[in-house]
Amino acid sequence: MGPLLIKAGRVYDGVAERPLEQAYVAVEGDAITAVGRQAELAGSAEHFAQVIDLGAEATVLPGLINMHTHMSFSAGEAIFDDHQRESYETKLIRAVENVRAALRTGVTTVRDCGTLNGIAFAVRAAVESGLMLGPRIIASGEGITTTGGHLWFCGVEADSAEEVRRAVRTQVKAGADFIKVFATGGGSTPGTNAFAAQYSEAELCALTEEARRLDKRVAAHVHGTPGVLTSIAARVTTIEHCSFLHSSGIQYAPEQGRRIADAGIYVCPTIFRGWGKLLAQNPDQPWAAAHLKGQAERFDLLRRLVEAGVRLVSGSDAGVNFNEFTDYPGDLIFAVEGTDLSPIYVLKSATSVAAEALGRDAVIWESSRLGRQPTCWPYRGIPCKTSTLSIHRGWWCRAGG
Repeated sequence: MGPLLIKAGRVYDGVAERPLEQAYVAVEGDAITAVGRQAELAGSAEHFAQVIDLGAEATVLPGLINMHTHMSFSAGEAIFDDHQRESYETKLIRAVENVRAALRTGVTTVRDCGTLNGIAFAVRAAVESGLMLGPRIIASGEGITTTGGHLWFCGVEADSAEEVRRAVRTQVKAGADFIKVFATGGGSTPGTNAFAAQYSEAELCALTEEARRLDKRVAAHVHGTPGVLTSIAARVTTIEHCSFLHSSGIQYAPEQGRRIADAGIYVCPTIFRGWGKLLAQNPDQPWAAAHLKGQAERFDLLRRLVEAGVRLVSGSDAGVNFNEFTDYPGDLIFAVEGTDLSPIYVLKSATSVAAEALGRDAVIWESSRLGRQPTCWPYRGIPCKTSTLSIHRGWWCRAGG
């Protein structure tokens, strides 16, 4: 196939502060060769083998990155029960269907944060080899947790500094792209404590030291404030959820946010509608008031973290309760509406900033890095308006691997 010219009302590269208007993207072979305004073409469109004009209402974006997924999870009401009841084969089939569904919504990279090794690495290999069509998969495989700790049912249990070092080595040997550690308990695992740290500072530091030795980044699941503090001390790469939860509610001090920012740690707050989708169908749920109160407090926390200089990356925790892989674009809209962060900020958190946190800036297309393998996802609507975010999936193009 000869060179391809894509024309659209807007092109946003995931880096700039505003999109290019009446713009184009030129693709040749496996690489984007030019991005600019259509007026600059000056009749050269005739030199392209194919010209696709998406129209004035289309916006071309880089492929979205979902920084937090669980590809084999059911998105049902009881994740633990489903995981224990279902066969390995069912989990594998669901993982394949989930990542395919993600791609159809414009997600071209997923970072999977806790799935059985045999499933996560097999699906990743199938995509990489071309056996199946799907997004790029950056996978931790099984996360590291304490005995009976959060997600023990798809994790490696380790209870001391020596054991967490061994667990890191085991996961790297198995093929992990990064290390996932559960620094506190969580709501989807019976018998765990989301408010308390699962590992001491010394144990978590041993884990990150071993991961750095093996050139692997670390994502730490954290709800309770004690887990936030141990994660800062251990200098993990990303803090997932970062809820600052206490039995009485959110317990956050601005100094803690500044410490996260100073350490260069990214926060993936996992904003998703989940249970809120049930409220949209039936607002009279008995738990509605508590849910909405917690949601408002969470949005306020995120605004305060950003004010403290913390850099957010977007991930939806796809696979957990009522949280489908197809929900992610709508979850980005939900984040803009709830936090009052700008659409550009949120788009960056799901493209260039997310890629930076992965340490893999080539996983998205950026106009400032011409010649990289591109992923383009045109949307109908104007995702880069000043105060709103509107994402409607449409035609897509992926060149290269």
